[in-house]
This record gives sequence, C-alpha cells and structure tokens, in this order.
Amino acid sequence: MLRRGNTKIKTSEPGKNNWVLSTAAKRYRKKAGGVDGELHASLAVNYVTTTGAKSEVGRVIIGQIHGRDDEPVRLYYRKLPHHSKGTLYFAHEVKGQSEDIYIPLIGNRANKADDPIDGIALNKVFSYSIVAAGHAAEVSIHKEGKVIARKRIDMSKSGYNSSDEYLYFKAGVYNQNKTGNPDDYVQATFYSIRNLHSRAR
Repeated sequence: MLRRGNTKIKTSEPGKNNWVLSTAAKRYRKKAGGVDGELHASLAVNYVTTTGAKSEVGRVIIGQIHGRDDEPVRLYYRKLPHHSKGTLYFAHEVKGQSEDIYIPLIGNRANKADDPIDGIALNKVFSYSIVAAGHAAEVSIHKEGKVIARKRIDMSKSGYNSSDEYLYFKAGVYNQNKTGNPDDYVQATFYSIRNLHSRAR
C-alpha cells in the first residue's frame, strides 16, 4: 500500500494510501495516491497443500488487486499432488455479482486436469505482472525473461471506477485450502516485488 509507514494516512478509504483507475472521475483521481497500477513480482512456489477437499488441494493465491470489498484480479498457482508442474490462472470479480470469472493462463484449473506440459514446477523461479489501466486488466507470466502467457479482461462493466472504490495490490501466499490437515501449508519465496502508478491527472 502507498502510505509506506506513514500512519497519518488512513488505510481503509479512498485516499493517498490507495489508487484508482484512470476511468474514475477526476476528483477521485486527485484524491488518490496513484492512478492505474502495475505489480511485478519474481518468485518460486516451494510447497502447496496435498490434503483436503479435491477442489482446494494445491491452490494458493500469489498476487492480487484488492478493492474495497471485491477483487478485480486474484492470481492463482495450483499444483495437484500427482502432477509434476503447476497451473496458473486468475479470477475476476464483478462488483455485486456472486459468480467469479476465471481466466486460464497455463494449464487447466479443473480437479481432474492433465499434468500441464508447459506448467511451472515447485521451486522453479518465474515472474508475473498484473497491470490495470482504464477499463482493462492484464496478467502475464514470464519465465527466463520471456512472456509465456498473457491474458486481458475488460473491466468497463465491473464497477471499479465508482466513487466509493479504491484499490491496492497484495503479493505473497494466501492459502486457499480450508479443509486440509492442520499441519499442511503453502510456501513461496519472493525475490522481488515492485509496484508502479501514474500520478493523478
């Protein structure tokens, strides 16, 4: 988040700690800490859960754009226990709707999916970029300096340019398995995290 330790700036409202899309009204762009955003991260996923419900095993969120109540982008890594490599996909929430939109990047997120030939194994370093500008969000996956997957989604009807909306990036590991054994866990090593924003116009 953008306050960088300045506790005088509040965290949970539109303001200098958060950012907005360039499609938001001018007065909200001026109030925000940034306009549009880019998150770039380099990491390796070291371990994912192997126990629990089939729909939850091996799933972890590794990066996202978070809004006031909803999430324009949630980037998932998933490796099933019998697979040698993991898949990558992201979810998009439309404000006020209960069903998320899932966009595949590498492999298939299904519980019975085949082992992805072009997937990413545990402990292998890769990078991702999440870019939101105007009405669009784009997620790309990079390996050895090359883009190996890229998808874009139209957010023009998703509600993230409204007056009460504010956005911030999250990077790390967010375990998506609530049914696994108590000692099961997820782990990733991040080597770099960088976020960029335009100034209010």
